[in-house]
Amino acid sequence: MAGWRLFLDDDADTVRRPEISVENREWREDRGLSPTPPDTAFLGAWKIARSVEEALALLDEYGLPTFVSFDHDLCDERPGYTGLKVAEEIVARDMVTGALPENFAYEVHSWNPKGGPRIVGLLKGYLSEKAAGRVDVGNPLNALSQEDAYLKLFTSNP
Repeated sequence: MAGWRLFLDDDADTVRRPEISVENREWREDRGLSPTPPDTAFLGAWKIARSVEEALALLDEYGLPTFVSFDHDLCDERPGYTGLKVAEEIVARDMVTGALPENFAYEVHSWNPKGGPRIVGLLKGYLSEKAAGRVDVGNPLNALSQEDAYLKLFTSNP
C-alpha cells in the first residue's frame, strides 16, 4: 500500500459530529493545532478509529500508517485503552517489522494535559532514537524480548 492516514478520536463521526475533522480550521485552532491541516490528501480518505480495537484492526488490515492524528481519551473504561496504546503498538510493530513509512508523521489533538504529552514523548523519543541508529528495528526477536523495555524507555511520564 502506498500509505494511509489514521484519525483516532472517539467523537469523530461525519454524521453526528461533522465539525470534528483534521481539515476543519476552527476545530484545529480549538485544539491548539496549526490552523492549516497537514498536507496528507495524497494518502486518500481518512480512516477513522474511535477505539483502540478499531485502530488495531486498521493496523492489521493496512499496515503502519503514514500519518496519524491522535486523541488520547477514547471513552473506554478499561485502563490503558487510550491513544497512547495505539502509539505504543505502532512503535512495537515497527520494531518487529521495520515497516513504519520513512515519511511517517503525526499530530496530537488531545486536550488531556498528561496523555497528549505522553504520546508525543513516546513517538518523538522513538523516532529520534531510530534516526540515530540506536534502535534495533525490523528484528522479529523484538516481539519476544525487547518490546516492553523499549516502550518503557521511550514513554515519558510528565
